[in-house]
Amino acid sequence: MRSNLLTLELMDGQERLFEALEMRGFLVEKKGPFLALAKGSAASDYSDVKALLSKYNIPIHWNEENFQLLVNKFPVMMMKRITTHRGKEFPISLNGYHFRWRAFVNRKHGLKVDTLKLDPFISCLVKAVNKTGIACVAGCDGHLRHAPNLQFSGVYNGAWFSIVQKKMLNDLNLNYTWEVEFEGGTGSRLVAKKTATEQWDSKKIYEDTLKMAYRLKDNSTKIKERKITYFKRSKKMKEVAEAFRLNGQLNHLVAWMEKVSH
Repeated sequence: MRSNLLTLELMDGQERLFEALEMRGFLVEKKGPFLALAKGSAASDYSDVKALLSKYNIPIHWNEENFQLLVNKFPVMMMKRITTHRGKEFPISLNGYHFRWRAFVNRKHGLKVDTLKLDPFISCLVKAVNKTGIACVAGCDGHLRHAPNLQFSGVYNGAWFSIVQKKMLNDLNLNYTWEVEFEGGTGSRLVAKKTATEQWDSKKIYEDTLKMAYRLKDNSTKIKERKITYFKRSKKMKEVAEAFRLNGQLNHLVAWMEKVSH
């Protein structure tokens, strides 16, 4: 995580508000004395963040879509209320074209998923993955009953994430093992794995997802550019990629995409 106890103590109220909103999954940026939602935010995120701050009676000055905390202090307990604000279940459906090579290479940006619909302990990671241009439709933090997971749009986004994970996330010290699996209704997902004797721990899940999210955000431009540079809407690439997908040779697909993007 970016902040520790020492840096948290040194933060003023506005910085703590920024940190809390980012941890909850909002794509926030600093604009002089104000905060604002960054490019890639969902259409509902502005009204949702406004309603969230109003719900907890946080004193805010609004200047159009920019906002500023009106007090110098922002208690840690208030940060916790924001970061743990519950999400809502929502339906997921993908049309057939989402699984095709053309859809993967044509998409330059990720999906704009409503932040407050996402579970709190995984929302930041869902938004960060989409910020890299990898289409991620949803995520579930497991509710301490089952494995936390992210759902990608089709197999190609999952395959590409597994390559990005290998190159940019493998050095992170995580509590659980996170692996891409090619199954489920969306075609691929990132799933946390634990040993048979372990219990799911929300704090550990949150630590893992935030570490991965911050690393992905820091490298989002590089990841987007790499995808655009190496994966093309060419007949040859399409034939190879679609053959792997249709034949269920998804490990071969990952190896081929890794070689192409090397």
